[in-house]
Amino acid sequence: MSGQLNYAPDTGPGILPARRSTWVAAWIFSAAGAAVMAIAYFLAARLSLALLEEVDGVAVFWPAAGIASGTLIGFGSAARWPVVAGVMIATIAANLLGDRNIWSSVFFAVANAGEATVVAGLIQRFYRPPFELNGLRQVLGLFATTIGATIASGIGGTFGFVFFYGSSASPSTIWFHWFASDALGTITIAPLIIGFAALLREFPPRREIAEGMLSLAVVTALCAFLVLMPNQMWTFDLAIAALCPLIVWTAARLRPLFTAAAAFICAITIVWTTTFAIGVFGDPRLSIDQRILYAQASILAISFGALIVAALFSERRRHEIALLEREARLQDALGAGGVLAFDWEMPADEVRQSQNATQILGVKSKQVLSSAEWLKQIHPDDRPSVMDCLHGVGPDNPSYATTFRYMRQDDDREVWLEQIATAEFDSAGQLKRVQGLTTDITERKRSEQEISRAWKSAELANQAKSSFLAAASHDLRQPLQTLRFLQGALEQHHPDGEERRLLEAIGRSLDTISSMLSSLLDVNRLESGNLRPIKSDLAINEVFDSVATDFLRQVEEKSLKLRVVRCGLTVH
Repeated sequence: MSGQLNYAPDTGPGILPARRSTWVAAWIFSAAGAAVMAIAYFLAARLSLALLEEVDGVAVFWPAAGIASGTLIGFGSAARWPVVAGVMIATIAANLLGDRNIWSSVFFAVANAGEATVVAGLIQRFYRPPFELNGLRQVLGLFATTIGATIASGIGGTFGFVFFYGSSASPSTIWFHWFASDALGTITIAPLIIGFAALLREFPPRREIAEGMLSLAVVTALCAFLVLMPNQMWTFDLAIAALCPLIVWTAARLRPLFTAAAAFICAITIVWTTTFAIGVFGDPRLSIDQRILYAQASILAISFGALIVAALFSERRRHEIALLEREARLQDALGAGGVLAFDWEMPADEVRQSQNATQILGVKSKQVLSSAEWLKQIHPDDRPSVMDCLHGVGPDNPSYATTFRYMRQDDDREVWLEQIATAEFDSAGQLKRVQGLTTDITERKRSEQEISRAWKSAELANQAKSSFLAAASHDLRQPLQTLRFLQGALEQHHPDGEERRLLEAIGRSLDTISSMLSSLLDVNRLESGNLRPIKSDLAINEVFDSVATDFLRQVEEKSLKLRVVRCGLTVH
């Protein structure tokens, strides 16, 4: 270890004290958490033993198991060791204060801590953190893991009672009471702590807090009223008729935490009335065993039903939020692309548009148009083509696409629309619905019109250029021919000498001009499609002789010498 510490030269003197202080803070936090868990678990264990009579040494309702499991599930792996230590300390203390010895107390402590660890471990294994009871799958998962863990814990607890405590009850009876008490305690208390942890992560608005506190106050008052009612059949019906709508209302309006709290209040009421044989669940004509089984079944039914209803309503709220978010994104995408969705119901004669119809069509938000009102806004010249598309659809050809002009309702401005739709037909083949998308293509149409106008202008300019070239070629040939006649007449008077050489140069220049005019005429013929190429032989010397003649006088004036290498090649 010393070599590893000396290997890092940049480790300052404050690093190790900082790490030590962090470790000390974590240890203090864990110790405080373990102390809190031990106190809560101990009080819950003593309360369960005080409220109900012990049946063969095993408490029939053990809310302490729900405290441990709910804390581990709600607060994650950071609470693992504080919970395990607190559960073991509280279990050992509670058993030693009773008639247990140290070995049985340690054994039961390991069983209780292992049960909470298994429940939380299975939840973390199959569900992503943070775990919340906001879905049917999560509620069923909590019940399934609770049953599995309490079955295993009951086997261990039964083993401890048989070998360390010497209970006179049969192992099956001990196992059943251990399993039922821990399972009911977990199902009743754990959702409350899980919901509280979710509340700390995302605090609800004040309105929901106020409404939740009001609903819990009403549940508490109703349960207190039922405690004072005599044990009659009509009071039991009254309890069901009063509690069920209230729990459903709480589940529909609020988060699962408040439903779990309402179920917990009902469970405590059932335990209280069963213990003291008062109220709806305290029928003195039944034995304590019968009342306990009746109470356990009632707690299970109320907790399971309340959590299932809360999970279903939570899923519905989450789906509604997701649908609203997707609808908002869809509306944004439609608005950005200049596209609106429409739904035309034929039997009701109603045309509904998406929200961005206000920007494209100028209609009011969520305004419903009749078919006559919608068709009236289509440009009169385009209305027949749209009607032909609608009349042309059928069960074998349900889709159509058309383009038309539409007059906005707010300012009578004309917009171009491209509509793609699909028709639905009933069993008799009658048109009942048309759904599709309408795209604003006004800018595209304007661009197409501008391009069309530019193309026509270019065609007119090209035609004018061709006409000019044709006229210029014809008009320039007449003075050119006159110059050629004059050049020929002068050659007759100057058969040789310097004058003759100048006349020959003039003739070559006239030939060049004539060739250029012919080229201009050929361009015109090429554009009209009347030019056909004719292949012929051309001597290379003719090209260079023409160039040399054009530059010869300029070269001589500057006292330079122009030398042209003769070539006998001919190109085709």
